[in-house]
Amino acid sequence: TLFTTYRLNQLTLGGGVNWESSNYTLATNPLGQTEKLKQDSYALVRLMAKYQVTPALSAQLNINNLFDEKYYTNIGFYSQLAYGAPRNANLTLKYDF
Repeated sequence: TLFTTYRLNQLTLGGGVNWESSNYTLATNPLGQTEKLKQDSYALVRLMAKYQVTPALSAQLNINNLFDEKYYTNIGFYSQLAYGAPRNANLTLKYDF
């Protein structure tokens, strides 16, 4: 995991990457046979931009899984595979009282 931010006046830019090496597990399929479930290595890239509109108001945009990488968040848990979240973005307005 590696993340960084850079601030220039009211604008803050940031980005990072989460990398995971390949892994596998042995699971039993519904027919009672053992199968090897494998996840290749993958990297998830995130970006953020924050702008301080006023001392009390800020707007921030976060983009997760920038390259829309397909990966599993669960592999082998109760013999299941669960995909991770696809590319998504969040826009947040924050006002401090």
